[in-house]
Amino acid sequence: AKFDAMVASVTLSPRAIEFIDSEKQRLLFKGVLAASEQPMVVNAFAIVYEDLGPVRVAGDLIAKQLSKVATSANERAAASGDVAALSALAASRNLFRLVDSDASGSLDRDELLRSPVLLDRIRAEGESDQAAVERFMSSADTDDDGQVSFVEFASAAASEPRLQMADLALDAALRAASESQGVAIGGGSGGGKRSMFGRKAPGERFDDMLAECAVWEAQLDCTPDACDLPGDDDGGGGGDGDDRMLLVLKGAFAGSRCAQISDALRVCYLEYSPLRLGGDLIFKLLKRIVASQIASQRP
Repeated sequence: AKFDAMVASVTLSPRAIEFIDSEKQRLLFKGVLAASEQPMVVNAFAIVYEDLGPVRVAGDLIAKQLSKVATSANERAAASGDVAALSALAASRNLFRLVDSDASGSLDRDELLRSPVLLDRIRAEGESDQAAVERFMSSADTDDDGQVSFVEFASAAASEPRLQMADLALDAALRAASESQGVAIGGGSGGGKRSMFGRKAPGERFDDMLAECAVWEAQLDCTPDACDLPGDDDGGGGGDGDDRMLLVLKGAFAGSRCAQISDALRVCYLEYSPLRLGGDLIFKLLKRIVASQIASQRP
């Protein structure tokens, strides 16, 4: 019951998710929403939450933080009514990334003044750059903190048609630039640099685990439609330790095939060190279970 309540507190509609400023948090909520539609994945998470104390403690703390974000997003979505706020959010996202030079998640006056693309589209005829920025800030900075959040930016952009039109061209330009530099748009931290002791960076370790999960699935002849492994498939999560870990393994296979779920897990692994430690532990346990299943299938 506690796990179910926790999941419910951080499950948002697709519309409400778009009212979250942080891109990483949006990925988390999209992953939760996708997972909630797959009973096998939910069951796997429930088992991990119940059986692994460190994961449970970390999960409770993170869920408490995210539930506040969820409440705020629901309030913003409700306040937007039936206007085209959602489309404005989507249309403004790439331009916001371009202007947000320090990737802080908010814009200040200096960043606005340093962006020729933005200035060209908000400046009225005969208006100076400084005057254009001040006018835009007075319209966008609704809480008067001197910073423009993404949602504030998108709301202001709704009254600036040239901003929305510019973003369509920027989308293609940004993606072309990111591909030429080998950088993914909106990618999280996770750098490929290794630590001073030669250990792979968390992002690289996560990618390796995800790839090995696909290898396990092939070795055990599991497919999206059938996975003939022992274990109770009714979602009850009963049985001994190995039976429960087999259910976690099935959930891991299902989750790894879903981009939204794997993206959310990647954010968890990179951004929350307690969950990273828990993820490493779960991977080791699953690796033992897979080896045991492969051995049992040999003639």
